[in-house]
Amino acid sequence: MAAGVVVKGEGKPNDLLERILNDPLFESVHSKLHSMIDPSLFVGRAPEQVDDFIHEEVDPVLGANMDLIAVSSVDGVNV
Repeated sequence: MAAGVVVKGEGKPNDLLERILNDPLFESVHSKLHSMIDPSLFVGRAPEQVDDFIHEEVDPVLGANMDLIAVSSVDGVNV
């Protein structure tokens, strides 16, 4: 609660991790804390959902319009 007060009430950066690292009640997770908060652990199925969307929605549209995509230049500009 105190970390929330600092962020919301005082507009300061969130210091929750520092508070946990300085709290003896959380000593059992001190050495693991940084690996436990790795953002990649909290993306759920998002990578698979993106792959499914590209395969099911984007690829068919690209395939159907390959003749438009294959145009090397329509305005004389090549990038």
